[in-house]
Amino acid sequence: MRASDVMVAEPIVAVAGAMASEVAIMLRNRNISVVPVVDDHRTRRFLGTLSDRELVTRCLAEGKHPWHTRADALMRTNTTVVGPEQELDGMELRMDLEPNESHLRPTITVIDDDHRVIGFISHPEQVPGIRMVWG
Repeated sequence: MRASDVMVAEPIVAVAGAMASEVAIMLRNRNISVVPVVDDHRTRRFLGTLSDRELVTRCLAEGKHPWHTRADALMRTNTTVVGPEQELDGMELRMDLEPNESHLRPTITVIDDDHRVIGFISHPEQVPGIRMVWG
C-alpha cells in the first residue's frame, strides 16, 4: 500500500506566521487535532506539524500568549514525511520523544518533489503494515 492510497489529499494546513490562537480555532472548527505547518498557503512548503497538545504544552503551559505566539515557534520539526509513492508495508515509524515529553501524536505528512504538502496521514498506527517504534 502506497502513501497516496491512504492519505487525505490536500489537507488543511496552518501557515507559519499564524498565531497559536488562530490555529487553535481552526483545529476546533475543523474537528482535527494535528495540522501540517507550511510557509504559506500558496506554495504549501512543509515546515513541521502542530498539534492541539503542543498548543497547550509549548504555548499555554509555558506562559506564552496565544495571540502573540506564531505557529512556527511551537511546531514540531522532527515529524515523518514521505512521498506519495512511498510503500508503507514494512515501514517503521520512529516515535522519538524529546527529553521533556511523555506523549507524542504520530502522523505522516506526504510531500511532493518540491517539498509541498499534498497529503496527510493522521493515524498511521491504523495503517496495516506500518510498525510503530517508540524511542
